[in-house]
Amino acid sequence: MHKRMVNQAKIKITISPVGPLLIKASDQGADPTKPDMEFVETYYGGDRSVYLPGSSLKGAIRAHCERIVRTLGGNVSACDPVKRNSPCRNLEEENSATLYRRTCTICQIFGSTNISARANITDAYPVDPSEIKLEERNGVAIDRIFGSAVPGALFNFQVLTAGTFTTTINLKNFTTSQLALIALAIRDFDEQRIGIGFAKSRGLGQVNMKVNKVEIHYPTAIVGNEQVRMLGNPVDPFNKNVVAGAGQLVNDANAYGFPESDTVEVEGVEAQPDAYGLGATLTFEDEGDISALWRGCVNSWRNIFEEDQ
Repeated sequence: MHKRMVNQAKIKITISPVGPLLIKASDQGADPTKPDMEFVETYYGGDRSVYLPGSSLKGAIRAHCERIVRTLGGNVSACDPVKRNSPCRNLEEENSATLYRRTCTICQIFGSTNISARANITDAYPVDPSEIKLEERNGVAIDRIFGSAVPGALFNFQVLTAGTFTTTINLKNFTTSQLALIALAIRDFDEQRIGIGFAKSRGLGQVNMKVNKVEIHYPTAIVGNEQVRMLGNPVDPFNKNVVAGAGQLVNDANAYGFPESDTVEVEGVEAQPDAYGLGATLTFEDEGDISALWRGCVNSWRNIFEEDQ
C-alpha cells in the first residue's frame, strides 16, 4: 500500500506542559555551568530553542497505543518490538499485502523492521519562544536495595514549565479504527493519565494535548452530485459527509485485512474539491466537529470489535 495513496489524515495538535517536563539531550554539553541533564535544543526562528522531538512524541504515543491494544486483546494485537523472537520481526512474506495482514495492529500504524510506518509525527516547535520558561531542579539517586539516597549521587536537571508547542501527526492509507486508536491516545495524554519524557514516575511529563485541526484528504477523488468518487479505483462512490477508511477505497481490501465497510458519517463537514480539480478534503476545525469525528471513529471500531467477540 505504500506504492499507493488512497487517503491521508493530518492531525494538528498543540502541546503545553501542565507541570515540569524534561526531554533530555543525548549528551552533556561542555559548559560546566549548565545542568547535568539539559533539555534538547535546536535552531528555530534564527535562535537556539527547546523543542519536542517528533521521535519522542511518536514513541510515547506508540507505547500508549500498545497498552490500549493489549488491554483489548481479541482481534487486535501488539507485539513486543524489542524481543528478537517478536512475530513482527520474523516475517518473510514476499507479498506486501500478506505481510501487512500478518503484522500486529501497532506495527501496521507505527512500522517495524519489516514494514514502513503509516504514521509520522513532526518535531514540535514553540508557538511563541518568549513564553518558554525553563527551571533547574536538583535530584539524588536512590539505592534500589535500601531505598535510601546514594552518597554523592546528587545531580541537577533542566525542566520546561511553560510554553506551547505545535506538531502534526500524518497518517496515510488509514482505517477509521487506526484514527480511533490515535484519538484515544491523544485524549489520555490531554487528561494527564500518562506523561512523556524523563522521570514520569516522579510526576514529571504531564501535558495538555489539544487537537486544533484535522484534515482528511483523498488525493485521487472527484466531488460531484453530493458524492465522492475515486478516480482510477473501481469502488463505489460515497457521500460527501463521510470519512472513508482504506478498506472502502481499494478493491483488494481482503488481501490487506482491511474492513470492507469502513466509513464514518459526520454532520456539518463535507468534502470540498481541491483547487486543481483532482482531490478532495474534509476539514475539521471546530471543537465540536473534531469530537464528533473521534466519537464516530471510536464507535465504528468498537462495533467491529464487539462483533468479533
